[in-house]
Amino acid sequence: MKLFGRQSFFHGKSLMELTAQLKNPKGRVVTRLAFERYPEKSYYILSHVEHGYHKGNLTGYAWGTRVFRGYTFPGVRRIDSGGKRDWHLIPKEEEEEFCKIDKVYKPNFTPEKIDTQLPPLMEIVLKRNLKQRNVAFEGTPNLEGFYDFNSKDETKRGLYFNSLKDSESQSV
Repeated sequence: MKLFGRQSFFHGKSLMELTAQLKNPKGRVVTRLAFERYPEKSYYILSHVEHGYHKGNLTGYAWGTRVFRGYTFPGVRRIDSGGKRDWHLIPKEEEEEFCKIDKVYKPNFTPEKIDTQLPPLMEIVLKRNLKQRNVAFEGTPNLEGFYDFNSKDETKRGLYFNSLKDSESQSV
């Protein structure tokens, strides 16, 4: 027999298969094979698991505290990739040593100057808004002062703009 395509990197069990075998999955540490590509530790500490069955398949949802590349995200969040078959349960005896964080990934972004022209109608609207706010402005407006990014935003965009703010405060 000859196989075609790439080899699957999903070797293991799904999160629901792992937690279904446990009496109480609360507080247990799980990790994915996909997290091993980073030198920093990445894992979840489970807080709540709901199992279900759909057409004979084990399904469900899990929630936990996310630690990604050494950074602990605040609060409990739903684990969306629980159906992928590359989850590993850390044995209880090894949890404490596994959760010791050696280093934390700090993104080092270099902002690029965006040199784009605004659409003509948007430029007119921005000039009108500046005039209504009594802001003295010369030349063509850009979008820098018009968006207030949330400092608690944990998406890639939020991490990017928060790192920009941190680097600006350090350089001053």
